[in-house]
Amino acid sequence: MFSFGKKDSTVKAKIEDLRPGHFIEIPGGWWSHNFIRSKFLIESPRVIDELRAAGIERVVVDLEKSTIPFPAPPDIDFRRSERPSGTISTATQAADVPARDPLESAPPSMKEALLRGAEMRRRQEAAEQAHTAALQETQFVLKNMLAAGPEVAARTREFVGNAVSTVLADDATLHLLSGRQSEASLRFHSLQVMTLGLLTGKRMGLSETELQDLATAAIFHDTGISRLQDSVRMAAGGGNRIEQEAYQSHVLYSVEMAKGSSAVSKSALAAILTHHEAFNGSGYPKKLAGDAIPLLGRILAVADRYDYLVNPQSSPLGMTPAEALARLFQQEGARFDKQVLHAFAKSIGIYPPGSIVQLSDGRYGIVIGVNTEALMCPSVLVYEPTVSKGQAPVLDLLETADVNIRNCVAAAMVPKDVLDYLNPRGRVAYFYSRAGG
Repeated sequence: MFSFGKKDSTVKAKIEDLRPGHFIEIPGGWWSHNFIRSKFLIESPRVIDELRAAGIERVVVDLEKSTIPFPAPPDIDFRRSERPSGTISTATQAADVPARDPLESAPPSMKEALLRGAEMRRRQEAAEQAHTAALQETQFVLKNMLAAGPEVAARTREFVGNAVSTVLADDATLHLLSGRQSEASLRFHSLQVMTLGLLTGKRMGLSETELQDLATAAIFHDTGISRLQDSVRMAAGGGNRIEQEAYQSHVLYSVEMAKGSSAVSKSALAAILTHHEAFNGSGYPKKLAGDAIPLLGRILAVADRYDYLVNPQSSPLGMTPAEALARLFQQEGARFDKQVLHAFAKSIGIYPPGSIVQLSDGRYGIVIGVNTEALMCPSVLVYEPTVSKGQAPVLDLLETADVNIRNCVAAAMVPKDVLDYLNPRGRVAYFYSRAGG
């Protein structure tokens, strides 16, 4: 096989000529763009959109490493579906629909789904408002954690207490939030780890006090990263041995900083100290293994890793929720306590919010909510071209006996009009709500 740089195995390409299956190199080196790598296989149309959004006009395509030809033949287009002859396009269908309330002419089953969609959007909006407020409170706590006086510690306890009581409620639902709710920041990551950790801890039957310690540890677990040099922070544990060791020191820095807050208990400090330890002894800073790692630390390890996979700090595009969950089990399972890992999966669902799925009746949808008591039956926003995205129907599969999920679908295999309608997120934000909230 020819090397990447050889002339006869590479070709320069415009972004609009790329397709999933092309192996590319972004010119200029890693410092010239926001992607975590400069050479990679395009696996999703979203990557092409991210390249275009980053202002990248041309790349180099490696013909040997690509899985489809370049240029791609007209029939290789993963963003379009083949329609039977005689049918009209989705765009034509949508244009021909009169501007009216879809509830007026909808059959009973569709009417119920449309009403449920409206209710789920109401709850999602409530979750998004709560998430925005929680981000602001997280920012305040992180920024002022070392301030003198009792105010910050009191606000930390109040914030944590409210989060724990909401998660413990019987009607709590985990929501996929809109793309505008996600960001690459310490406060966002801390809040996501707290959310995922609390759901896992609830599933494992932790006491209210233990959940409060877990939530507090999640807020402060990565504060030490702020003390690292920019180059080390951007490498995020990669790079050469010296850079890796420098990055690992953020754990001890985080513990040192958290000690300054009276809101952080000894159990929370222990969780912060051990959130990068691995069940097989390959973690850091002390290479603890098995039950030598406190349970709260084992829970944080899973939540922290999952959020890193779906929301990497150095790239605008991470794994899909289903891909990340599969990786935790199939490739990295030895690093985590199996009991914790299974509890985590049961907390976010077999089909985590953000997963694109195909239903048993052939329709596409995106999981937007999880019923943690019935993991095979999440709430799915369904592609329905006869109504606008803002009125899309939602199926609660727990109440729909004749419809279930056939399989998860990679975004690259979803028709473009369906993908545009479902609008999967480049970054994944989760938060919870209560039915009465």
